[in-house]
This record gives sequence, structure tokens and C-alpha cells, in this order.
Amino acid sequence: MAHAKPLDVPVWRDSAVHSPLERDVLAYAEAVTATPPAVEDALAARLRAALGEPAFVELTAMVAVENLRSRINSAPGPTSQGFKDTCTVPGTTTAVPGATTAPSAPATAPRTTTTT
Repeated sequence: MAHAKPLDVPVWRDSAVHSPLERDVLAYAEAVTATPPAVEDALAARLRAALGEPAFVELTAMVAVENLRSRINSAPGPTSQGFKDTCTVPGTTTAVPGATTAPSAPATAPRTTTTT
């Protein structure tokens, strides 16, 4: 995967690094997770044609699972659990714009175990 792709996800509509299929997948994920879902027939038809029916069903299932996780994790209003304030792509020091998570917790010493 090109290094720029994950960095450009927040601006995928205007980014040149995503293919037309990738843009359709991102648009579909947004539409499926809207309340209520707002998937246009033309978008679903393009994805079915490009991916095939089994992969389209799998894409739909994975988007739904991640949406469920997101809603379950945020519903109880969790507070800081040691996550960062920003989302940094591994191998870089660049924070993804618009990404928000809970404030950072203080660092802790690594756990050590002893055996007798």
C-alpha cells in the first residue's frame, strides 16, 4: 500500500492516491454507516460489478461490524484509557488530521515477571 493512502483517508474525496474503486468503497462505508443508511443503487451496482457478489457481501459485513464496534465503544461515554490524542500512522510522526481519541495516559513501567 502506498504510504500516502492511510494519510489521505480523511480527505479521500479530494485525494489523487485512491483509485475509483477505493473511492467507491469509502463512499459505500460512509453511506452504510449513516443513520439511516443512505446507499445509492448506482453505487451498490458499481461495487457488485467490480468486486463480485461474495466480496460485496463481505465488504458490507465488515463495514457493519466496524460500525457496531465503534458505536458500542462510544455509547457508554468512555474516558481516557491510555489512548493517544491523535492517530499517528506507524512508521511516521504525522498525525492523521481529524482523528480523535481519548487523551494519553501517563506512561507506565514495563511489567516484569519473576520465576522461582
